[in-house]
Amino acid sequence: MDQGLKQRITGALVLVAAAVIFLPMLLSGQDETVTVEVDVPEPSVIQTQPIQAVVPLEMPEPDPVPELDVPPLPSEITPAAEPPPVQVTPQPVIAEPVPAPVVAPVTASAPEGDWVIQLVSLSDAGKAAELAARLGGEGYNAYTRAVVVNGNRLVRVYAGPVLDRTAAARLRDELERRHGLKGLVVAFDDSSRPQP
Repeated sequence: MDQGLKQRITGALVLVAAAVIFLPMLLSGQDETVTVEVDVPEPSVIQTQPIQAVVPLEMPEPDPVPELDVPPLPSEITPAAEPPPVQVTPQPVIAEPVPAPVVAPVTASAPEGDWVIQLVSLSDAGKAAELAARLGGEGYNAYTRAVVVNGNRLVRVYAGPVLDRTAAARLRDELERRHGLKGLVVAFDDSSRPQP
């Protein structure tokens, strides 16, 4: 016999047995009413006392304020004396030779750090670049790197690098919360550095 058929037959038998047991109890027609008597104490009588009327207090008249004698302001205001114009003589400008700035040799433009977040691996390089540009526009340090996985050319989008793993985990959680990108925290090494 089929296993599903056995389960259906067993279920039907259980339902019939439940109906045989419980239907007579429900249809017996005996009303079981219970009368509960509760003793409620008589409400106590609250005695009230009359409230005395409030008598307004009489306020004394305020003392009059004496007037002060203020001398009137003069009607004519004389302007202050103007200072004589000052003659400015320009100083000759002496050109000093400016030393050439020392420029440190620029190494690869890869920022330093120990951890990055690998966000996605896309087969469409345009979409990967668009995502990296959008994250860069929001203030994240995002870049792409082309890789070959099982013969397929993919473009990975990274965010970071950051100096420690806990900061990388916080950045990963923030990117997941804001953009729904579930990234992986990976070491910032030659396989995850931006390509020159």
